[in-house]
Amino acid sequence: MNLPLGWTAGLDPEERNRFHNLLVSLGEEKVIILSTHIVDDVSELCPNMAVLGQGQILLEGNPIELTYQLKGRIWCKQVSLEELKEIEQQYSLISSRLIAGKHVVHIMADDAPEGFEAAPANLEDVYFSTLYESRKNAAKAA
Repeated sequence: MNLPLGWTAGLDPEERNRFHNLLVSLGEEKVIILSTHIVDDVSELCPNMAVLGQGQILLEGNPIELTYQLKGRIWCKQVSLEELKEIEQQYSLISSRLIAGKHVVHIMADDAPEGFEAAPANLEDVYFSTLYESRKNAAKAA
């Protein structure tokens, strides 16, 4: 089965649920490869997943287990643009999202950095932390 990216984006919630249930039931008997940028689709549908980058499989496993591995290691904070630049230099910044004029950043650290709040790890954090680590390792190798 070949589905285009964003294939559930145009469906109303009821139809999306029905289609998800159909995919799950088909997946009990066959392997279905799903390529999507919609993280909720992966967490809801896939017993196994992979993160790809630069044509390589960077990470693979069960979405729930991969998310659990980040438990207690994701921290968030709302910052200004000036603070964002400092955080990029000081911490392992895995993502930044602009919300209401402020940057909400997620960093990865074993211990709580000053001024940050614990954030429940999610599959988006798995994706961003995997890409962060891959880029960091590529920069070391260069």
